[in-house]
Amino acid sequence: MIILIIIISLSLLIIAHELGHFFAAKLFGVKVEEFGFGFPPRLAVKKHGETEYSINALPFGGFVRLHGEDGTETEGEHIDVKRSFANQPAWQRASIILAGVVANVLVGWLLISAIFMVGAPQHLGIASVVESSPAAEAGLRPGDIVTKVVYEDAILSDPITADALIGFVQQRLGETFVLTVQRGDTMQTMSVTGREYPPEGEGSLGVSLVDMGIPRTSVFQSFVKAAETTVMTLTLIVAGFYNLFSRIFVDSTVLETITGPVGIFVLARETGSIGLVYLVQLVALISLNLAVLNVVPFPALDGGRFVMVLIEKIKGSPISRKIQVAINAVGFALLLILMIVVTIQDIGRLAM
Repeated sequence: MIILIIIISLSLLIIAHELGHFFAAKLFGVKVEEFGFGFPPRLAVKKHGETEYSINALPFGGFVRLHGEDGTETEGEHIDVKRSFANQPAWQRASIILAGVVANVLVGWLLISAIFMVGAPQHLGIASVVESSPAAEAGLRPGDIVTKVVYEDAILSDPITADALIGFVQQRLGETFVLTVQRGDTMQTMSVTGREYPPEGEGSLGVSLVDMGIPRTSVFQSFVKAAETTVMTLTLIVAGFYNLFSRIFVDSTVLETITGPVGIFVLARETGSIGLVYLVQLVALISLNLAVLNVVPFPALDGGRFVMVLIEKIKGSPISRKIQVAINAVGFALLLILMIVVTIQDIGRLAM
């Protein structure tokens, strides 16, 4: 069920991105010849009005084909100059190109707003477990949710905070108590003993704890807090992309840190087991990542097309359409190769 939800969610994010281009083109009077989900070869197509709507075999994205986009006529086609993308002012073309990015940011913001409106129950999660620690020997794993702690007649029950558990353990160093944790869809119990003299920095149990939960806020405050969170998240994503691209040509291990669709499905399954709100949070994060990824100045991405418009504006004449098509074709091929490599890596991780 969770996998189906994430497939639908990713599809909707792609559609939202392309709708940004679609509506911006309509706003400026540019004819939209095709609205495509995925990339060819085509699986199905239906024409409504002047636009063809297609579903294609490669579900790694989508596209909006605009009238006169390459600036040349093909056999049997006559370009309507007034409705041709290539003949619009540079600022309008740039707006159409970047509208998909804006759409993904808007979707991310709206999803985060909804999360703040609904809120999420408070939980105590296990962020990491030190090897050979009492927690590791008891069987605790990262991602476990602590729901209950029992020692004789003393009981901590959900919602449990990190401070509450630490205080509980500190009062009973050297004693064995029982933890109940949620792991995926199952509940498990295990006995663990707090160390009286743990190694420095490890704590008596040898775990890192994280308080999970989102307080509900008013509708207005939800939109405000979501805007702040969106800006902060975008800043972190940009910093992450900068770090990635600055190291990718000097550190061969960087590619191993990239996650593709298969890895996203695995992460979604783990996240969804915690709660639907956290799955929505993941979808919002993916939407914001798509926005930043698409604005990267790489051929075939929106950022690359924007740079071409910018160069044209600076030099005062358009770049040859043949050159643009060739550059975008090479960029698309490289992106497809990267997607295949990352997918193979994801499958390899699952097989380990």
